[in-house]
Formats: sequence, C-alpha cells, structure tokens
Amino acid sequence: MKKIIAILLVSLISVSLVFAAGAGEGTTSDTPKIGALLPSLSFDFQLNMSEGIQRAGDEFGYEVVINDYNNDAELMLTGLDTMKSMGVKALYAIFSSPQVASDFMNQNPDIAVINQGTPVEGAKAYTENDYITLGNQFIEALDIFVTENNITSGDIAGLWLETCEIEDNDYYTAMMQIREIIDQWCAEKGGDFEFVASFFPKTDEEASDVTAQILNGYPDVKFFFCFNNGYAIAASNEISAAVSDTSDYFVFSSEGDPESFRLISSGTSPYRACAYADIEESGYQTGLQLIRWIEEGEIENVVVTKALVDSRNVDEYL
Repeated sequence: MKKIIAILLVSLISVSLVFAAGAGEGTTSDTPKIGALLPSLSFDFQLNMSEGIQRAGDEFGYEVVINDYNNDAELMLTGLDTMKSMGVKALYAIFSSPQVASDFMNQNPDIAVINQGTPVEGAKAYTENDYITLGNQFIEALDIFVTENNITSGDIAGLWLETCEIEDNDYYTAMMQIREIIDQWCAEKGGDFEFVASFFPKTDEEASDVTAQILNGYPDVKFFFCFNNGYAIAASNEISAAVSDTSDYFVFSSEGDPESFRLISSGTSPYRACAYADIEESGYQTGLQLIRWIEEGEIENVVVTKALVDSRNVDEYL
C-alpha cells in the first residue's frame, strides 16, 4: 500500500514540476508553501516523514511541495531550484550531495532548510538522530538473543542504505559509528563473533537477493543489521525460505512498522528486534518547525527518539 502511495506521490510531484516550469521563475500563489526534498519515496522512512509534513501543512493551511529526486545529485539541485521558483520558504531535506546543497542554501538564506541528521553548512536546523544509541540497541537485543539461546559464535552482516557508501554523508557517519559499536561487542565476546560484510542494496528486492548471496557465500553469518525496515523484512523472509531451522538467526532493523511487530511477535521469524520511532510524528514536528520559520522567523532542531522493540515488549506495539 505504501509503495502505491509513493507512486501516486511521485506522479503528483511530476505534475507540479511541469506546472512550475511552465509558470516561470519566481511564480508563486497566495498560499504559503513548505516542502520536502527526498532521495526516494520508495523507502518507508522518507514516505512517512513526507506524510507527517503534509499533515502539518494541512493543519495550518500550507501547501506542501514534495520532490523525489531519485538519488540523483543533479536532480537534487533542480529540485531545490524548483522549490525556490514555486515560493517554498522552508523545507526538510535529505541530501545526497551536501556540498552542492550548501552552495544553494548559502545563496538563499531566506529559505530555511532542516536537513536530515548531521548539520550541513547553510541549513538552519537538522533532525537529531542518535546513531550511537541505535548501535547499542542492536547490541543489547543481539546479546540477549545469543545469551538466551546459548549461542557462542556467529558472524554479522550489514544491509545499509546506498547513501551509506558516500563518505560526505550523515549516513556514512552513522554506519561507521554503528560498526565501531558492533566491533567492540565482538571483541568483548572473545573473537567468536565477527562483523564480516557490508552490502548496499538499492531496493527491498535487491536486499532479498543480497541475503541469498550472504547465506551462500558466508555460511557463518547468522546476524543481520538492516539500516532499513524493508530490508529487514526482505532478509527475514529470504532466510525463512532458504533455511529449515531459523532458530539461531537474528535480524534487526533501524526502523519498525506493524509488519515488523507482527514478525517479531510470531516467534518463528528470524526478524527479532527493531528500533522504533513514530516517523510520521517526527515529520509532523518537522513541518511545525518549517511553519514556525515562515510565521515567526525562528526554527529549532527536531529530536528523533527510538525505542528498542523485541520479544520482551512487542505486544505493546501490536
């Protein structure tokens, strides 16, 4: 359902961009505008953030312009220029090329940007994500799992977002912080646990294919850190289809949704835990800050908090 919504949103975005191009530079309507500039609405996180921003806009009578730039740096800059021409005065953004975005923001200081994660030069605020806590939540859940099941060895693989490969990027920093926490835990366990491979799938389908490759090429990998909820669902489904006994497999996601909770609660899926935040609510709070900039000329960071969900408390989320 969310993918259908994403496709519809992308279609609407395309129409709005064509309209903006035809209307000409600087053309605006009387309705105030806020926006969201996103690499891909195919991911639940970005879709949920845009839905929260849309809710804030609807509540306060703002038009919301959403742009999916398909992980293309040139289209990212085009999206920024388009939003400017449409009269967007405040927007939330996930940048694939922060330096290019900084040039735009420094040249347009009247447009407030809240960027995702680590501060980017020129942005007025950012969403505060505690990736160190996220890494520790993975380790906490994994440690409980191996202890309860008397598991004394096993390798770990990571399924990361494609943007985690870009060094000038908040997601790369997040990956390195989480990797450091995982490596430290492995060392403390005495060397029988090891992080052995990182993969960067572009889609959930590719995450499933990558999981199959891991199962064939890394037979000792039993534990998966997934930096995307869709990747975790795809990985756990692939493991369940390929392995007769999944009792010693462990899949963790940096996000959660009702399907995550259902799989964790089942007790039969290798999907064992996730870090859950109400992303739509985070988007709503972000939207409120964008509106605050337009109405008051002030803006603050948006703090995103997550709770560890596993077999101990998943019933609270069903």
